[in-house]
Amino acid sequence: MIMFLAVVKIGFMLAMMGNSGIQQKTAAIPTPAVMETRLAMAADQNPEAEVAPEQSTDINEELRRIRGREEELDRRERNLRTLENEIDGKLRELSRLEESLDRMLQEADVLKDQKIRHLVDVYANMKPQQAAQVLETLDENIAVKILAGMRGRQAGDILTHVNSSKAARLSELLTELQTPFID
Repeated sequence: MIMFLAVVKIGFMLAMMGNSGIQQKTAAIPTPAVMETRLAMAADQNPEAEVAPEQSTDINEELRRIRGREEELDRRERNLRTLENEIDGKLRELSRLEESLDRMLQEADVLKDQKIRHLVDVYANMKPQQAAQVLETLDENIAVKILAGMRGRQAGDILTHVNSSKAARLSELLTELQTPFID
């Protein structure tokens, strides 16, 4: 029996030192229940063999250490699951917010386009000289979008009444704009 216990202890030590990674270590180390079952079976096979008290203490100490490690690993695993669930929930919320923001941006773009189209109609129906005076005071980006939305002849008539440096700048911005003139 003493020889068997020594072999079991050596087997434990080799199993603990030989494997890497938590999963491999925990898979290689028998649970305390398995250990107790193995010890009971060994005692049943050789009932007259006695276990030295120091060996029994070593085995019990090893079992306590294994139980403690198993409890610690279980606690860590529960904590990891909790964190994983929290992260999954936050990712779902973030995805929902992202979709909501995308919808809002699309709605804002549609509204902005509608307003620009309305302004294009307003400026197209103004006299070129009046439209030029107002365009000179507008933000350049808005003025360019309005001019880009007009037919070429209308935009040209308005630009002839805009001061030359402003007309040059607006023309330059028109060439950079992705939207072509509407004919």
